[in-house]
Amino acid sequence: MASLAVSSALSISLLSYIIPPRVAHICMRESGLSEQARPSRGGSLAMGLFDGVKDAFTTGSDKPIVSEDRVTPFDRWLGLDKDITASEQKTESVTYVDPSDVQNYVTVQISKPMGLAFVENGGECGGVFVDEVLESGTAASAAPPIVTGDQLVAVDSTLVTGWEFDAALDAIKASSSDTTRLVFFRGPTAFLYGPTKPTDEWYQANLM
Repeated sequence: MASLAVSSALSISLLSYIIPPRVAHICMRESGLSEQARPSRGGSLAMGLFDGVKDAFTTGSDKPIVSEDRVTPFDRWLGLDKDITASEQKTESVTYVDPSDVQNYVTVQISKPMGLAFVENGGECGGVFVDEVLESGTAASAAPPIVTGDQLVAVDSTLVTGWEFDAALDAIKASSSDTTRLVFFRGPTAFLYGPTKPTDEWYQANLM
């Protein structure tokens, strides 16, 4: 019985040594310590339990595992290797749309209620774009047509690029004529508000 008790105590001690208390592990995460920075409790024996498993699956270099390396012989046997490789090599390309070309702008003259739902651009650039064209408004039959994603640039003779949501809508509400002239840029936000952003003088000379 005595030897059994000693053996049980030794097993519990070793288990406590290998698996640190959960509270201590959580505190390390909260304090910002990484797994590699975990305090050692016995020199070389403090190696992580899964370090050997991690090394078995590394490529032996700093290069990331490419899609071809992820394909297993079983995938090839099932004929899935080409699909896996192709799916990981797909990249999205964005065609440059010049904001200094008047051909990339749409101008419409519509009355109220317009039936346009606007959303403010994310980030610091400001400005609003068309989120939806409602069938109940005059915008649905505008010529040329207004489409989702069009960036609002001007209302009548007022340039509204970079304006906050409420200010841009107030400019539309303030229009007292029978119809309101709206100018839209049809292209990615990054080109309209990025390094290629036209000057106010360019807008006044070409679109206003």
